[in-house]
Amino acid sequence: MKRRLVALPVLAIMLTACSIANPTSSEVSLQYGAGPFDSRKFVECETDRDVSDVNDDHYYYPKGQRDFTFGDGDGIDSAPLTSTTQDSQEIKVTGTVKFTLNTDCTEFTDPTGKLWPGGKIQMFHELIAYKYDAAPSDGGEQMQPGWNSLLRNYVGAALDRATDNEALKYPWQKLYTDAPSKAQWERDVLNQLPEVLKSLTQGVDLITINSVLLQKPGIQPGLVQGLTDKQAAELRSQAADVDKQAAANFPGGIPGYQAYQQQQAVNEAIKSGKVQVLPVPQGSPIMVSPNK
Repeated sequence: MKRRLVALPVLAIMLTACSIANPTSSEVSLQYGAGPFDSRKFVECETDRDVSDVNDDHYYYPKGQRDFTFGDGDGIDSAPLTSTTQDSQEIKVTGTVKFTLNTDCTEFTDPTGKLWPGGKIQMFHELIAYKYDAAPSDGGEQMQPGWNSLLRNYVGAALDRATDNEALKYPWQKLYTDAPSKAQWERDVLNQLPEVLKSLTQGVDLITINSVLLQKPGIQPGLVQGLTDKQAAELRSQAADVDKQAAANFPGGIPGYQAYQQQQAVNEAIKSGKVQVLPVPQGSPIMVSPNK
């Protein structure tokens, strides 16, 4: 009995002197030694429940597709971007980028010759995310506030450059009113974005871009008014052309068409009560008096 009383406290100490990594199915965890007798270094990449030293730290990162949204309103990751078009007009760019964090734990050597035993996710953590305090220390939690800053400074910055480069190929009206041109601009940004992003991460694809959705760009109020005026002028011109064609084909030509239009105007005025018609004997002159 005495041996059991001694063993139980020892067992309790052994059970409490550990930390548990417990990533969900949508997470990967990085373990780092942090005890008084350990050097501060990477231990392993974990995708399943794991028991480790009580002093070790764990950092959790998401697997699967995520969104980076930019525009106006609440719950947006970034403010709208701005770009300049071929004809030197500034446009407002809003939309969504869908991306996936590269959580590959396979050991690899980066372009500088450094070996990363925990793969690209370890490189992402040490090169970028750790500086932003972006990752939670427990599984199943929301990313830290620094995660949004990280996205703005990497995905947002790369997107800003890509949209700027590609917008310069189009006049503003093409992007604003021509659906095929706007769709091509969107494809061009998608094609360029991964390489721009890799230029910010030592040439390694630490973040994979899956898709880019750009909304109709916002333009200056003066351009909107100018476009409205132009469309109105085009409609007036089209109406005038219809009138000319109708007059040319009217019995009696243009004089007959003008007389018909005048009679129609009188009829409309009578119907609306704007003029008053008085009955007169046959053969007498007709007097039409406007209502006051």
